[in-house]
Amino acid sequence: MNNYIGNIGQSYYSTSSDFAAIENIKKGTKSEKEQLKRVSTEFESIFVAKMLNELDKTVDKEGSMFQESKYLDNLKSFMYNDIAREIASNPQSSLGIAKQMYQQLEKTVKG
Repeated sequence: MNNYIGNIGQSYYSTSSDFAAIENIKKGTKSEKEQLKRVSTEFESIFVAKMLNELDKTVDKEGSMFQESKYLDNLKSFMYNDIAREIASNPQSSLGIAKQMYQQLEKTVKG
């Protein structure tokens, strides 16, 4: 469990903002199509993370064994971001948003 939480924190601090993660993609890729593929996947992960955060707001927390606090909210945010990246990067669990974006925008990039 500690290793999992450490990985979440490490991935969050290395890309503390959603847009910073997308900017980092530009530095690490060679072709525009590879950049587009990675940006599409990152967009899907951002979308899924936002969806998970909104779904969490609908949960009745009254009488829960976990007391609400800003620390727990931060931890859940890290966890949802990590889960969203896993969902978006796995073809079997992906919602297909990245694939559709890539197919639509592929025609506009050089190579």
